[in-house]
Amino acid sequence: MNDTTMIGRRRLACFCMTALVIQALATLLIVFLPEFYANAIGLPVGAVGAIFMAIRVIDMAVDPVLGAMMDATRTRWGRFRPWLAASAPILALSTFMLFQAERGVGTAYLTIWLGVCFLGFSMIVLSHLAWTATLSTARSQRTRAFVWWQLFATAGQFSILAILPFAATLRPGDKGFGMHVAGWVLIVAVPGTIALALATTPEQVPDDPALGTGNHLREYARLFRIPAVVRLLLADLAIALSTGIANAVGLFYYMGQLGFERAAASALVLIAYGAAFVGTPLFARLARSIGKARALQAGALAQAALQVAMALQPANHYELTAAVVAALGLCIPIAWFLPRAMMADVAESIRRDTGVDRTGLLYACLNGSMKLALGLAVGFAFLLLGWLGFVPSRASDPGNALPLRLLIGIVPALLSLLVAAAMQGYAEPSTRPGPVGAAATDRPGDSGLPA
Repeated sequence: MNDTTMIGRRRLACFCMTALVIQALATLLIVFLPEFYANAIGLPVGAVGAIFMAIRVIDMAVDPVLGAMMDATRTRWGRFRPWLAASAPILALSTFMLFQAERGVGTAYLTIWLGVCFLGFSMIVLSHLAWTATLSTARSQRTRAFVWWQLFATAGQFSILAILPFAATLRPGDKGFGMHVAGWVLIVAVPGTIALALATTPEQVPDDPALGTGNHLREYARLFRIPAVVRLLLADLAIALSTGIANAVGLFYYMGQLGFERAAASALVLIAYGAAFVGTPLFARLARSIGKARALQAGALAQAALQVAMALQPANHYELTAAVVAALGLCIPIAWFLPRAMMADVAESIRRDTGVDRTGLLYACLNGSMKLALGLAVGFAFLLLGWLGFVPSRASDPGNALPLRLLIGIVPALLSLLVAAAMQGYAEPSTRPGPVGAAATDRPGDSGLPA
């Protein structure tokens, strides 16, 4: 499949079903699981924030090792397929333990199973995204593959979020029922979609020889000398922090300060991801017209303005809030689709200039920045709320208005502006053939890495 021909729609659909469960799980882990353990399970909000931040930071060290091992893997089944298959049982078990938890479990329980879950999550994300980046050598086909990836990812977010308000209406007094139901859906869906991708999508092992892990770990550090990589990682870090902080306090803000019931608050998240279905082709078309970097910049500026509007929302005006949420939802694709499609272009440029494929390591860099951002986002938001004496059951207190409005809008808006700044002057990788071992320049198309 690693050629310039068009990838069939049926094969893309079967392959991208895994993106559906990746984003469904990511949304639950980032948006709902911290609130679930702080509210339904009853763990201290500061402790929950510290655990999420610590596990995320520790888990970052796993990514370069996994990326190196994936790039060094050579089997008759492919390079990324074995890793994708291995992630299924790890995620199924850890999802069961995390989402079926009841009151009485402690911080050690959350720490252990969150760590196991993030290990499996790293495996599925790295292997699937790196595999997506190598489906074709044609830039247009890579972009098309990532558009499909984002559409299915949005479908996953939309589908899993649709379960939560429905479950809330079935048992309005049970704070954890929706998470229990969502957990069972993932326990079935994760191995099922992985099996579908493995059965329908072949993978071609690159011609370059497998390199040892030690060599790849050195190259991981050397990738940070490439201007395009540094800019993309900075943008990815900032945008994940921006959305992560807002998502971490979203339910507290909607229910506490804006006065909405849990089902209505969960429906707002559903509205956002429903709007993302429109945002994905919108930004794909914009990227084709003005380039991926400028499309990312435009999306970040729009998102910053809308985040400020969210911080200024009046209470008990559901239609107005839903309109702002829907507009923000149009910008959701810029957080995953554009940086990863841009990194695929950089990976192809490095492969062309050096003769060595470092796709796994490049996506380990992106996954590491996302993990750092989301871990810091939950940790920062929850530790700040804990320090200020925030109690989830009293989120409506007037004293909580300022910290919640800062965290839902003002701080995220500043981070969105940082994304726009990181993309200022970014040059798209060149499509020209380059010599192996080309010298480093300020252009992202020249890797500066020896073959």
